[in-house]
Amino acid sequence: MRQLNILKVDFDKKRNYGLDILRALAIFFVLNAHSAYFFTANSFLFKGLTFFNLDGVALFFVLSGFLIGGILIKAFDGQPTRFRTLFNFWIRRWFRTLPNYFLILTILVLLSLHYKTITTFSQVKSYYYFFANFKDALRDYLFPESWSLAVEEWFYLLIPVFIFLLVAAYRFKPKSSFLIVAVLIIVSVTAFRYYRLMHWPHITNAQIDSSFRKQVCTQLDSIMFGFIGAFLAHYYSNQWKKFKKTLFFLGIFLSYFSLLHYVFGYFGVIYYCVFIYTIQSIGFLCLFPLVTELKSGQGFVYRMVTRMSIISYSVYLINYSLVKYYMLGFLNRHFFNNLEDGYRIPVQYCSFWLITIVGSILLYKYFERPFMALRDIAF
Repeated sequence: MRQLNILKVDFDKKRNYGLDILRALAIFFVLNAHSAYFFTANSFLFKGLTFFNLDGVALFFVLSGFLIGGILIKAFDGQPTRFRTLFNFWIRRWFRTLPNYFLILTILVLLSLHYKTITTFSQVKSYYYFFANFKDALRDYLFPESWSLAVEEWFYLLIPVFIFLLVAAYRFKPKSSFLIVAVLIIVSVTAFRYYRLMHWPHITNAQIDSSFRKQVCTQLDSIMFGFIGAFLAHYYSNQWKKFKKTLFFLGIFLSYFSLLHYVFGYFGVIYYCVFIYTIQSIGFLCLFPLVTELKSGQGFVYRMVTRMSIISYSVYLINYSLVKYYMLGFLNRHFFNNLEDGYRIPVQYCSFWLITIVGSILLYKYFERPFMALRDIAF
């Protein structure tokens, strides 16, 4: 029983179940994509696991924009505009995201130095201030999945400043400021992607992934679509809810729109460099009016979804580099190598999921949650 208590994740039943569903789906898509590569790319299992798998990171971006947008709207609208508003927002966000990140990053740095995949700290110091993929391709030898957190952190830093300047310095109303910032970011980032593509001859699929999908300067607009959702839900609540069923089915269609390429081969490079992020984000956003109406739930599925949502940040941080590369690499060398392929691959697959979930629960309960408790006491 004590072992079970160590892994038990308690939660507040007042949580929005709909948002937990989206968060749990997002991390499932991420884990499913990472674990599918234990099987060969042409195998039935690989195709079965990946064919209906959506971009979990893109869903996380929209979800983050929706949640943070709601926080910023409440912080600025109807409140005196002070720098302390920004400071409190940053402190609360950084207590939520940075302790876990710096812990896992430091562990990976030490492991990389030990295995000599890096030789000096100067090679990786930019990871500590989220500049490794600000405008350049992220090198894959340390913490490749951290690219998306860098996008989030720059969003947390820049967007409140832009809103603050419009409200405090230029005397715009908060409502107008939110919309202006959202539209400007979406238009300017989309235009930048198009400009970069037009000046990039003979682009490859690997370059699309590293220089369009995984850079801060090309992805900030994805989060802003979630911000627009928060804006609509707050200021135009009736309209937001009125067409929720129609929007939900439109969202399903748009979310899977890019998969048509793999079936029919329609789209060219301009879609995958410039517009896929817009289409995906709008598709995911269309799900929110209906899904966020699911305020609560019950039963086994409800508990599992909620707990998966709660540990999702820890799952995101450890699943790929720490678990898949280092932990499973160790197990492969010392235990799994002698197994036949028919046994080794399923064992690797199941071990990946088990170690990731158990490790994430422990990280959440005994490191992430104490820091959030400290934040709630201090701020």
